[in-house]
Amino acid sequence: MVPSLTPSSGSAALPVVPPPLAYHPRRIGVLAASTGVIVFLLGVLSALYAEPSIYRDALVGYDPPFDCVAGVLLATLAFRIRDRSPVAWLFALLVPALTIFIAVFSPNLYSIAAAGATTLLVTLIYPHRAGFYRGGTSGPEATQLLVLVAALLSILFGMVGSRRLADQFTPKIGGWSESLYFTVTTVSTNGSNFTPVTDDARLFTVILVILGVGTFLSAVVVLFLPFLERRLERIAARLERAQMEDLSQHVVICGATAEARATAELLRDQGFRSVLLSADLKAVEHLRTEGYRTRLGEPSSEEELRGVGIERALALVVAQESDAESLLTVFTARGMLPKLRIVAVAAAPQSVAKLEKAGANEAISMVTMAARLVSAAALGQSVSKSSSRDSPR
Repeated sequence: MVPSLTPSSGSAALPVVPPPLAYHPRRIGVLAASTGVIVFLLGVLSALYAEPSIYRDALVGYDPPFDCVAGVLLATLAFRIRDRSPVAWLFALLVPALTIFIAVFSPNLYSIAAAGATTLLVTLIYPHRAGFYRGGTSGPEATQLLVLVAALLSILFGMVGSRRLADQFTPKIGGWSESLYFTVTTVSTNGSNFTPVTDDARLFTVILVILGVGTFLSAVVVLFLPFLERRLERIAARLERAQMEDLSQHVVICGATAEARATAELLRDQGFRSVLLSADLKAVEHLRTEGYRTRLGEPSSEEELRGVGIERALALVVAQESDAESLLTVFTARGMLPKLRIVAVAAAPQSVAKLEKAGANEAISMVTMAARLVSAAALGQSVSKSSSRDSPR
C-alpha cells in the first residue's frame, strides 16, 4: 500500500516550494536582453544583405526593420522581466508573434533565425511563468509598457506604409532609413521633406499623424515625466538641505498641530525663524503653501532632528498629536543635547509630569491653560494677570 502524501490534521504542513524563477530572475532577464540584441542584429544583417525572398509580390523586402523593432522591444522589456513583472511577461509574448509574422510573410535566413530565437526564449521561460508576480497588471507600470509597445508599433506602421507608398511621395521614399526618418519626423510633428502627392498617401499620412502623435506625446508624458519628477525631487531636497544648513538660532517645532502652527506664526511675527518637522505629508505640504519652513520626517529620529539643525537651535517645541510620540521626541532630543531648552505641549493634563520627567524644561497642558483663562474671565479677573500667575513652571 502506497502511503498518502497528504498531511494529517495533526502533522506539520508540507513546505511550499517557491517558483523556480525566484532563484534565477536576473539570469532570465539577461537571457531576454541577449535575445533582444541578437534579434536586433539579425534585423540589421537582413537590411544590409537581404536574402532572396520566397514571395514575389508586394510583400517582398518588408522584413529588414521588423526584427530590429522586435529586438528593441524585447531588450527593453528585459529590465522588467528581471524584476518578475507580469505585465512585462505578457508583452514579451508579442515579440515571438511579431517575428513569426515576419518569417511567414517575408522569409529569409535572418527572419527565420530571429523567429526561432524568440520562440526558444518563450519556451525556456514559460515554465517559470508563475514567478512573475511582482506588481499588478494595471497601474503606472502597465501604462508605461503599453505606451512603449504602442510607440514601437506606430513606428512600424509608419515605416511599412511609407515604404509601401514610396512612389506616391515627392521626393520618393527610398530605403528603410528614409522611411524611418519620415515616420519619426511625422509623429514628432517636426515636419518632413517628403510630401504625399496622391489621395492614398495623404490618407496614410493623416492616419499616421493621428496615431503617431498621440502615442508620441503619451510616451513623453508617461516615460519621461517620472524621470523629471525624480530630478525635481532631488533638486528640491538639495535646496531644502541648503536651507536647513543655513539655519541658526532658530526654533525647531515638532508636529503639525494647531498649537505648532500657531507657535510658528507667533515666532514669525516676532522676527524669529522656525522650522516645523512632521511626518504628516499632507500637513507639511499645506504648511509649505502658507509660507512656513517645513521638513517631512519623523520628529523622534535623531537623523531628522539633525537635519533641521537642532544643534544650532535656540529651543525645541514639541507639539505632536500623540503624547506618546511627544514623549519619545523629548527623550530623543534630550539625549542628543542635554543643555537644549525643550518646551512640550501635552494633549492630556496627566502627561505634563511625564514630559517633564522625559527631559522637557517646560510642559504645558493646553486644556488646563484654557480652563484657567476661561475661569479668570468668568470671575472678572484680568486674563493677562491670571495667565502670568497660573503659568506652569
